[in-house]
Amino acid sequence: MHVLVVGSSVIDLFLTVDKNYVETQDRKVLLNLGDKIPSEIKKLALGGNGANVSVGLTRLEIPTTFYTYLGQDILSREIEESLTREGVELAGKKGSIESAPLHIILDFDTDRIILSHYENSDHEFVYEKSEKYDYIFLNSIADRWEDAYQGVYDYAVKSGTPFVFSPGSRQLDGLNDLIFKIIKQTNVFFSNKEEAARILKTDDMDLKKLLLGLKELGPKIISITDGPNGAYACDENNNMLKIDPAPTQGKEKTGAGDAYATGFFAAILHGQNVASAMEWGTLNSGGVMEHIGAQTGLLDKKTLDGKLSNDNNLKASPLT
Repeated sequence: MHVLVVGSSVIDLFLTVDKNYVETQDRKVLLNLGDKIPSEIKKLALGGNGANVSVGLTRLEIPTTFYTYLGQDILSREIEESLTREGVELAGKKGSIESAPLHIILDFDTDRIILSHYENSDHEFVYEKSEKYDYIFLNSIADRWEDAYQGVYDYAVKSGTPFVFSPGSRQLDGLNDLIFKIIKQTNVFFSNKEEAARILKTDDMDLKKLLLGLKELGPKIISITDGPNGAYACDENNNMLKIDPAPTQGKEKTGAGDAYATGFFAAILHGQNVASAMEWGTLNSGGVMEHIGAQTGLLDKKTLDGKLSNDNNLKASPLT
């Protein structure tokens, strides 16, 4: 079993700012112009949807090749070295962008703000390896992503490789026929509740309707996350399931969705059913929430097996 992951890789810089200089109200943050605000660097770490999935699958003993976009700068070198240490095989053209993407993540008591920098470059997918992959896990790509997505789609159709798909915000902002063609060819589809509603162009947040609405677009298996409310899924036979969040005291949200999707998909590849896949994904997500950074808490297979044995109350149940 070998997976080709296509998506973004970034450097995440986690900062906390002095509360005495910040006012929060109604999910808004107020900073005074001209202030010199004391801050603390909590962590500098590898991130990005594609990188998170690649590392997560590798730790769960799924051989993974990662097609991503790297520059020649010091941040790109750090990304490359971090992925190599994790055992991820890298693909893609080095130097396809000038500088690596950067996220500055401002942590507050109840949530976060992400300041993101992506180079405004054309993204392509040119892949000449003859190796046959079992799945392509297509993730978010930054601006000017359409050519890359078209290239991945053409490669998948030509090679007969099924998709696992988790679109990013830019893809949802630019929903087009290509996105829906990819969704139609998808075996396992991931999104959060708000993203699912955007794809279906509905204000109705009923989970059953969202799951079945996405199912009608073509995917065989669908899972939708809903933050503190847990996650939902619809299997190949239209059985709908729900699972509670992982029992964790952690509150770090960065990478939690990627960790859930990674654990879920890895379970499917290891021969598990959808109910078990939801447990794998939930525990993996809970591990990430206990640590700063999107990858520190990603579980390896041995640790996950231990948690599955101990967390007997964490079970998926029918969605009623």
